[in-house]
Amino acid sequence: MLPPGGTQYAVTCLTLRNLIQIAFDTTYIEGGGKELDAHYDVRASTGQTPWTQKSIQPMMRQLLAQRFHLVVHEEKRDLSGYHLVIAKGGSKLQSVSPESIPKGQRAGEGSANFIYPDRVQGRGVDASGIAGLLSAVLHAPVADDTSLKGVFNIDLKYAPDNGTDSDLPSFFTAVEEQLGLKLQPGKVTVETLVIDHVDAEPTPN
Repeated sequence: MLPPGGTQYAVTCLTLRNLIQIAFDTTYIEGGGKELDAHYDVRASTGQTPWTQKSIQPMMRQLLAQRFHLVVHEEKRDLSGYHLVIAKGGSKLQSVSPESIPKGQRAGEGSANFIYPDRVQGRGVDASGIAGLLSAVLHAPVADDTSLKGVFNIDLKYAPDNGTDSDLPSFFTAVEEQLGLKLQPGKVTVETLVIDHVDAEPTPN
């Protein structure tokens, strides 16, 4: 995927499921079939206006409706996941000034929030944003139950795949030791995108 900030939008070899997730800013999708696993390239120009992750969403929704005749609705579903709470020793997060966080992203510039196999970095993220980053690592919903206010910088380092040949702690231990937070398993209510209809093949270019 080209980074935001330019006027050319391009993604390569993403599944239809991925495109729907981009369009609706969601992780949890139900319905559809094997057609969601088909891969596509998307190339588009936004004219004179640089695109952002948010501005591209309605354009992607329009593309999916026109080319795949996608019809969806949202429902709340209870899924197995985690609740993010403050650990027994208290939160170790230090809030930062919102004014210190760079606004926007220049074309070609790396994102300040990223996930590697052994590291999570977040800049100027609130507690809900931290829960979202942890959710991406776990591939499961994480609900923010911390009641923490403000925004924070995090640098979470842990053993990749919870391997025992690393000097770093496991992911769950790192969350507690480095952030002062804890992940408790349980049912999490999440907004789920339900697919009512989607064509197996897009209309021709």
